[in-house]
Amino acid sequence: MPATIGDNSKMLTPAEERALFFHHYSPIAAAQAKVEEAKAEAKRLRKLAKADGIILRDIDFAMRCAQIDDDTIIVQDLSRQIKIARWFALPVGEQADLDFDREPLVDRAEREGLAAGLAARPRTPPYGIESEAGQVWLSSYDRGQAEVRENFQSALEKRNAERKAAKPNGHDDDEGSASMDEDDEP
Repeated sequence: MPATIGDNSKMLTPAEERALFFHHYSPIAAAQAKVEEAKAEAKRLRKLAKADGIILRDIDFAMRCAQIDDDTIIVQDLSRQIKIARWFALPVGEQADLDFDREPLVDRAEREGLAAGLAARPRTPPYGIESEAGQVWLSSYDRGQAEVRENFQSALEKRNAERKAAKPNGHDDDEGSASMDEDDEP
């Protein structure tokens, strides 16, 4: 029943309060269902990657690298980790500074373009398209894309052959029956 005109006209009636609640509840519930579906798909994809021998922490690190706005944060993290590893006498390289600021622009463009191509990011260089750095970036991007195209199929065929050879009688088991936790190492 609608609110009456007067002092209490800004207060919601019980029916209005319920209508407003369900107006918000339904789309939130639908969005939450999509989130759960997306989580289940991500878990399935992680299991497939793990079955291919990919270390899931490496995927997580790659996701962090792909999404970070300030790349110096990761460089600083790596530098600290190398320093700590040396404290424990672990055999790590001698270049602890990892100072990419001194890297020539063309070399940096090549490194960034290759990474973007391998990760299938948009083919849009962060440098002027007519500049030498822009052209090197595009060339490296294309090289990264070609590397993935050329090597993925053979890698997939080898992994499938390994799986088939490892299964008794060559029969495939249920894909989702992985016994290890999704974050365990292969």
